[in-house]
Order: sequence, then structure tokens, then C-alpha cells
Amino acid sequence: MRNIPEFFDNYHLPDGVYECTIEEIEHRFLFSKKRVYVWGLFKKLLDRLISLGLKPKTILIDGSFVTAREEPGDVDFAALIPPETVITALADIKDDHDKQGIYLFANPNNADAIRSLFGSHFLIAENEEYLNAWANFFQKGGNHGRLRDRDPERDPEWVIIPRSKGILKVHLDGGDFK
Repeated sequence: MRNIPEFFDNYHLPDGVYECTIEEIEHRFLFSKKRVYVWGLFKKLLDRLISLGLKPKTILIDGSFVTAREEPGDVDFAALIPPETVITALADIKDDHDKQGIYLFANPNNADAIRSLFGSHFLIAENEEYLNAWANFFQKGGNHGRLRDRDPERDPEWVIIPRSKGILKVHLDGGDFK
């Protein structure tokens, strides 16, 4: 099953939210050493979240990773992790080191530290409404409804930023990622 469309402009996914699996993402987007490296860091982050009892129900993947950019800086993603999941994880974990890990991930002020450790820009959505808001932000941009300009250092000169773009959605609550 192929749920990820071709780039409409040789660089961006067409506007939309495309449901897919981790395996489909790996098949489609691991076409350079840098991509394999940042994806490996991202998967370590997911593994750590899961080991702490913070398995996201759903994730949205965005940013340069879902473009044709040869060397994306990281994997941008939003994860649906309801507050009750965090509360349950804190109650179930007995090790203080692991409790601190939960606090690290659950605090949005730690985004820079998480990016440094795991090469991923990690955003938490506490419910579907917030996840949908992140989806809209990812697709249309937050800069007064505009996507970020082309990066002259990392994007080819011919890249034109669209009005909106596609993102990926993976449901993890069905066992896609153990």
C-alpha cells in the first residue's frame, strides 16, 4: 500500500495529511546518509518514549525530512500523548532516573535539549484538537499563514515554497511501532 504521494514540485508533498506506516516512511525518505542518521535518532527518541510509558497514539511528521532535501537537519514531529498517559507513566515508573526522563519529555520548555539529544524537534499534543492545530501549522505555516522561506544554504535555488504542503500521520496505538 502506497499512501505517500510523489512530490508535486519535485520537492514538497502535495497539500494534505497522508496516513502511512513507519516502514513506508523509511522506504520513501531514507535516501541519504544524513537522513538515515537523523531517522535513527528519531527512532531512539520514540523507543525512549515507549520505554517510559509515553507511547504516542499518533504522530505527525513534518519539516525538511518530508521534502526532497538531501540533508535535513532533524525530524520535526508532533505526538499525541494525553495527560493521563503522562500521569499513568509517572505512577508506574519507580526509578527516579526514568521519572526525570518523563519530566524531560513532558515539559515543552525542553524542546532544545531534546533536539540536541535526539535530533528531533518534538512537540506534544495533549488531545486530538491540539494535534489538528499542529497539523494545520505544519501544512500552512505559523508565520502569518506562510510557510518558512527557502533555506539558501540547504535548498536548491529552484525550490519555490508552496502556499501549503503535505505532512505524514502515523497511528502508533495500533501496534505499528512497538
